[in-house]
Amino acid sequence: MQGKRLALMALGLSLGLLLAACGGQTSGGGGSGGGGGGGGGGGNTVTVRQLDSTPLVGAYYRVGNGSWQPLTFSGGRATFTATGDYEVAVRCQSGSSYAVVQLFKATVSQAKALSFACQVPWEGSFKTFQVNLPPNIGSYTIQPGDVVFVWGSSGAYTGSNPVSVTTELPDGTQDVLLAVLRATGGPPPTSVTPIGYKLVTGLNVASGGTYTVDQSGWQPFAATRTIGTLSLPSGYQGYAAVLFFRNGMKSATIVGEVNRYGTLSLSGKYLGLAQANASGNRLVTYKDTGSNDWTPSFMSPWGTGQFSVNGNALTFAHPDAQAYILSATGLLKDSTTNSSLRVGITVYSSGGATTYQVPVVPGLNYTLEDPDTRTVGFTLVAFRGDMTRAMTFFGSRTPAESDLAGLDVALAERYGISFSGSSYTLP
Repeated sequence: MQGKRLALMALGLSLGLLLAACGGQTSGGGGSGGGGGGGGGGGNTVTVRQLDSTPLVGAYYRVGNGSWQPLTFSGGRATFTATGDYEVAVRCQSGSSYAVVQLFKATVSQAKALSFACQVPWEGSFKTFQVNLPPNIGSYTIQPGDVVFVWGSSGAYTGSNPVSVTTELPDGTQDVLLAVLRATGGPPPTSVTPIGYKLVTGLNVASGGTYTVDQSGWQPFAATRTIGTLSLPSGYQGYAAVLFFRNGMKSATIVGEVNRYGTLSLSGKYLGLAQANASGNRLVTYKDTGSNDWTPSFMSPWGTGQFSVNGNALTFAHPDAQAYILSATGLLKDSTTNSSLRVGITVYSSGGATTYQVPVVPGLNYTLEDPDTRTVGFTLVAFRGDMTRAMTFFGSRTPAESDLAGLDVALAERYGISFSGSSYTLP
């Protein structure tokens, strides 16, 4: 079974892609394929939420082409009123794990909520589970090769107990789900059979700890659902999995992959995750499956000419995008030290080609690199759906089922790109 590969995929989809590749910022979405404004205020109120407590150099907003106004945070939130276009600019203090400068542009109808982080808000540490499987779970006899999942990590049963699974979970008291799957065919496997699960409640886990799971309390899955065949662009390889989460857990656990997943006799949410990769390209989709059969649907990859740069004007033209994220070095520098600053830019589509002029915001102590002498490295993401709720779920220390309800997000990422000079067109 491709357990380890899918485990890494699940982890990468959660924090790695949402936070690092996306420059640490996301924005709530409406429009086609998206949800509401990610929990923003009513009317013309825009809510900006910081997901961590890292001090800021400053935060500003402007409406239309008006002057920049300071944002004041209270309890990690700031609000302002706007009509039509608005922009938000934030600078984290040095040492930020993600983009030091984070820029956003949208209309009130597109996004009434924005979220950003300066540091990793979800901090896991490694724990080891020594899992003792019973001889049978329901009608299935446990056999060598059966795989136990905890979160996105797995260990294989070799014919004797225990099965050792080392995984990364947040510290503290939480419910932990363990799932047993069986693969056939391959490698990679062509079919997966969900066997059973056990929910350990109120477990207090700490970094480096080892926890024994006994043979009692294992249950067969209540039903089996289908994961449809991936429709992949030429040259892409893909994987799919479904994870289960319920309130009280701090991390979801894989309950199926490849072609099937199991449902539990417990309330909760089922998050479908699928990823497809080709050289320099990644397609990702997240979806609340509603405990139903699920066939993943990807966005189309970035195509030639769908992104261009002219001086400090960025033009995006992906046909499926609701919004865009650019994470880059070489565009901005510190006004005092001249050191390069990583910037994360989120821009909502205006329909067709969308052009964004990178601003210099007074009070954030940065300036633009000289377009004629700069070298820019960047990651480019087109997305549709409510990225605010996705980031809130994956980035929170206390995730909630409500963050997953109705979630339907897709990304098309192009990474490892660089150019020199004032102009560039995506090949």
